[in-house]
Amino acid sequence: MGGQNMSKSFRDLSDRTKAGWSNDARTVYEAAAASFDSELSARAELGAQLAEARKSRHFTQPTLSSMTGIQQAEISRIERGVGNPTADTLTRLTAALGRKIVLTPIP
Repeated sequence: MGGQNMSKSFRDLSDRTKAGWSNDARTVYEAAAASFDSELSARAELGAQLAEARKSRHFTQPTLSSMTGIQQAEISRIERGVGNPTADTLTRLTAALGRKIVLTPIP
C-alpha cells in the first residue's frame, strides 16, 4: 500500500472514529492537539535560536559538544526542534554560547 493511500485510510478511519465522539471527548482532543502543536512550535523556535547562537559564535556542533559534554546528535535534535532537552542541557548549552534563558510573554 502506498504512503498516500495509507494516509488517506488512516485519515478516513480517524474521521469516522471522531464522528462518534461526545462533545466532551472532542473538546478534550482539541485542547490536547492545540497543546501538542504549541509544544512542537516552541521546540522548533528554541532549536532555531540555539542554532543561530551557535553559528554566530562560529561553533560547529562537534565543537559545542566538546565544550558542553552533550552529544552532537542531541544538539542536532534540539536544533531541529525534535529533541526534548532538560533544564540542565539548556543551561549547559546557553552558558557555552554566552547566552541566558529568558521567559517572554506569549504574543
